[in-house]
Amino acid sequence: MTVIETIPAWAPMCGAALGGGGLGAGLRPILDYWKGRRRQTDEVAMELVAKLQARIERLEESSAAERQLCDAKLSVLRHELQNVQGNFDALLLAIEVAPEKAAEVVARIKRRRAA
Repeated sequence: MTVIETIPAWAPMCGAALGGGGLGAGLRPILDYWKGRRRQTDEVAMELVAKLQARIERLEESSAAERQLCDAKLSVLRHELQNVQGNFDALLLAIEVAPEKAAEVVARIKRRRAA
């Protein structure tokens, strides 16, 4: 803390010293001033902590919502992959059982996927 910041406490200190209160009476206004400044700083710090805590809570909520959305998208992608794997297995089986009908099976699969 600089001397400039204690200027508001100088007037009572000078008055107390000149009035005969001695050094203790002169220091009291300075100490009271520092105590008030510290209390003000503490209040600002606590307000900042409260704001940051609220921000963290909002971020956690949005993170949970985003996680649910990603889980839903992943579920859809898994389902689509299972469908593609099933179609591919069916195509391989059809080619293996009746190679002459492979073109017909491919056409059916394309129609099914387009729908």
